[in-house]
Amino acid sequence: MATTARRIEAPVQPQREPHEMNSLPSPISDQLVQAQYRESTRETGHLHLPRAQHVESRGQSSRNSPEPSQTDLQGHYVGPSSGVSFLLRIQKKLHEKISFTQNSSIFTFGDAPLPEFDPSFFVLPPKADAQKLVARYFEFAVATHRFLHRPTVEAWLEEFYENLGVMRQKVGARERTALLFMVFAQAKEYMPDDSMSNSVDTSSARYFQAADHQLTSETGEIRLTSVQARLCQCFYLLSQSRVNHCWSLFGTTAHLLLAIGIHRKRRMENSNGIDLVELECRKRVFWCAYGLDNYLSAALGRPRTFHDDDIDQDLPMIVNDSDLTPHHINIGNTRSQSIMMASVAHNTLAKIISHILRDLYPIKPPSLHIRVTLSTKYSEDLLHWRKGLSRFLDEGVDTSLLIPLFQRQRNVLNLAYYHALILVHRPFLLSNFASLNSRNSRPRGAPGTPDMDKNVGECLNAAMHIAAIVNDLTEGQQIYRAFWFTHYFAFCAVVVLYVYAIQQRHTPQDKYQSYIDAAKKCQTQISSMAENESLAQRYSVVLEELRLEAVKQTQQHLESQNANSDMTSTLQRDTRVFQASTYSGQMNGANQPPLPGSAVTGDLFPDISDGTMFGGAQNVTTPSSLMADLTSWGEFDSLVTAGVGGLDFMFMGDPNRPWDENTGTGVGGVLPS
Repeated sequence: MATTARRIEAPVQPQREPHEMNSLPSPISDQLVQAQYRESTRETGHLHLPRAQHVESRGQSSRNSPEPSQTDLQGHYVGPSSGVSFLLRIQKKLHEKISFTQNSSIFTFGDAPLPEFDPSFFVLPPKADAQKLVARYFEFAVATHRFLHRPTVEAWLEEFYENLGVMRQKVGARERTALLFMVFAQAKEYMPDDSMSNSVDTSSARYFQAADHQLTSETGEIRLTSVQARLCQCFYLLSQSRVNHCWSLFGTTAHLLLAIGIHRKRRMENSNGIDLVELECRKRVFWCAYGLDNYLSAALGRPRTFHDDDIDQDLPMIVNDSDLTPHHINIGNTRSQSIMMASVAHNTLAKIISHILRDLYPIKPPSLHIRVTLSTKYSEDLLHWRKGLSRFLDEGVDTSLLIPLFQRQRNVLNLAYYHALILVHRPFLLSNFASLNSRNSRPRGAPGTPDMDKNVGECLNAAMHIAAIVNDLTEGQQIYRAFWFTHYFAFCAVVVLYVYAIQQRHTPQDKYQSYIDAAKKCQTQISSMAENESLAQRYSVVLEELRLEAVKQTQQHLESQNANSDMTSTLQRDTRVFQASTYSGQMNGANQPPLPGSAVTGDLFPDISDGTMFGGAQNVTTPSSLMADLTSWGEFDSLVTAGVGGLDFMFMGDPNRPWDENTGTGVGGVLPS
């Protein structure tokens, strides 16, 4: 349905006098000048004053500076080497490289487009192809998110083709038909190119839109199949880089789920006539939705929909679909590993991740002492979880002996486990990206607390494991464009590795070079999967900016080291000359002034990058501390959605906003009419 774009005017900012436009709020402006001086001279040894700071130099005011400084709505200075400036450069690159259709729905803005088809015209694939798609769905496409019952879906497929595309039972027919189409859509993304007949070439998007057409016409009460079909759509949308569309649809799906009580366990006192397949599928669909809720929250930096205090649903049983019938469950029917084992294990891991997000990523961050305690607790929980699966997940397993589905399950669980460790430990690496380039960018160990380096080491170890898994998948040609979870986990890991390298730029190169090499390799492998406007492409844009920042920071330090070594001999010579002349002057009774910055006068420009000045005697508010909440890990992860939220609102109406300097438009500004 066509929509008419409306012109949305940005909030009108009050007019300021010229001297107000380029000034910093008192009383911290002078301190920020000193901080900027310190930051600019730390690496190069040269002075670079902020262009529009009020610094009187040789009797001439800098108010006449031709280029104004970059400030946010509150007037906070954003220096070119600050972490905030780095984030703004990332957002600018995303707006340059990714095209966003301004007339797209507000529920899907920022998403990759889907091909459009006429939903009233649809040709069914041959039955043999449909059967291949169903088999591929259950045997490869869904490794751990298994909330459908294969014999039931196969029975629906037979009924559907026997009646020429019509379900015999009219009640719920649309949802069942939509479910079949969504199984086709997801499986299509994982099919080898030569596995299908050439009689009908139907893209996965056509199946999706055919399913959506069925669901938009759905009437009557909410049924389990209504939730299942929409949850299938959510997972498919993620594989198509439609993350905002997925998030919007997931909200509807979760509300339907809550409305019919799938989050509550069903009492079994009156179990006569109960459908055991439906009972187990209720458990399966809830816990898959619960896990997806966690990952959407982590990836988008948004609150979760489900809350643990409202849930008492049991975990699914570890039983294969072939042993699950409406009236009987065959438990222990075979000695082989159950396909549902990995699915239930992922559900259990999701519960731990939910608590991690709740306790370690709240609106009000916990204190250092509480964070250390919680990280220890959740590290132990994760280790205990892994020990229960050690024979399946640990190294030493000959994966060539595993069927493809078990190989996929093993990779998914390992990736999810190491990503959970990153969530636990990465706040010890960096508290917020506003302090990315600061010397004191992460919390330090306090008396009575474990060494912070241990937490950072755990984070790095997890990131390296993820990079190794991605490398194995790539070299084995077992990675698909639709692996959105793999791309997201790899993105998080590479960010950790680059951030660590930036922080360690003052240390010997061999301490961080291996992490840079692993990050670059993993980044290249993600980029090789990138298609236009895909999540992989957006991850690549962000990671490339971070790589350039890491290269710049480390190379600058190496160059400054070489320059300093040459300067040291010169300074030593000049010092000897100065001392000799001072001694001569004292002998002659002359009063010689001390050198600026010497032990007599102290440092004229103390380092206040950690929020203190004058050796920590007084606390001050710096741009880093003011913007810390807006540049957290969650905010950084959400940059990949490019155009939803982010840092845009801080510069609304600013003509110097980086991504508006050519077009004058942008998210949060004036949209084209």
